[in-house]
Amino acid sequence: MKKKILLGSGIFLLIVIGVFGWVIYDEYSRWIKPWGTEADEFFIEIEKGMTARDVANILYEKNVIHSKTFFLALADLRGFSTKIRAGEYQIIGTQSPYDVIEMLAIGYAYRHALTIPEGYTQLQIAEKCEYLGICTKEAFLEECSIQNIFQGIIAQAPGGAHAACEGVLFPETYFFERNTPVVKVVARMISTFNHVWNEIREEATKDENVLWWWQEGDPNPKLEIYRVVVLASIIEREAKRDEDRAKIASVFINRTKKEMPLQADSTIHYAMNDWSRLLTLEDLEFDSPYNTYKNAGLPPAAICNPGRVSLQAAAMPENTTYLYFVTMPDGEAIFSATHDDHLVNKKQMKQERRNLAEQKKQQTESATVQSPDSPDEPPPEN
Repeated sequence: MKKKILLGSGIFLLIVIGVFGWVIYDEYSRWIKPWGTEADEFFIEIEKGMTARDVANILYEKNVIHSKTFFLALADLRGFSTKIRAGEYQIIGTQSPYDVIEMLAIGYAYRHALTIPEGYTQLQIAEKCEYLGICTKEAFLEECSIQNIFQGIIAQAPGGAHAACEGVLFPETYFFERNTPVVKVVARMISTFNHVWNEIREEATKDENVLWWWQEGDPNPKLEIYRVVVLASIIEREAKRDEDRAKIASVFINRTKKEMPLQADSTIHYAMNDWSRLLTLEDLEFDSPYNTYKNAGLPPAAICNPGRVSLQAAAMPENTTYLYFVTMPDGEAIFSATHDDHLVNKKQMKQERRNLAEQKKQQTESATVQSPDSPDEPPPEN
């Protein structure tokens, strides 16, 4: 009788253990499997002061977790319940609930891609940072005035804070969390610029043919960077093709040496804060220290943030006698050393623009004016 009781108790115990083990395994498997599909995605904003229970409620409502109790237990085990890092987190359906806990535990917040194109101004970068929620425009511009690496070289750059770091916010794709401390945002861009500039300078020292125009006079490292950056910023806005940039650099350097005004349209666009404007003769008289039609030499500060190719062109320009260039409709720059040749090239450029405008006009008329009985259309059915 006792053997039967013991046998029955043993079987019952095995059943209990089996059921309990199955429950544990089922629960465990639900936490290591994806909670959704690739199409399931949302962002969760964890604010300062939120508790693990607050997070559990959000994830439960989104069907990421099926047990708030189990979530809190795992969160406590991972130390997440006492150390919740504020930020924006991306929750993807291919993640398992446990992956989500791990992400929250280590504070791996979502990083927004901030892509800065070559030629963007400091103001445009500030506006893009604000649009992405990385920092406010005002905070970015204020921080630029604080981190101004040209302090002392440009005593008071026209444009105020807008010109403080113009030229050294290197165009690149950066990844920042929302509400990143603005000091880190600006410092990262300047640090990237310094890295690129050091590479270019090292490359220039190995080339015996480099003019080293930017080392003339005061041997100040900051002054070197300032000269290159200002010229590179003009090249960035004037050139359409990379292969023309070093020649364009030589044009502006040659004109500077002859005390000729640079006459770069882009400097007026910057002064007027209107890059799409078709300049008129009246615009060429616009009163600004950036107007290189009225003022000889380089403008007082950069007009945009140039990329690597423009920086290389400014630091290592071609050795030419060119003083002029015009840009053809296809983007090619045509260079000349005399004013007479320049006038010929300018006439050719204007003629090509007229031809292109006429072609576009004819194409538009051909596309919009069609006869209903056009032979390209099938005949009407009887």
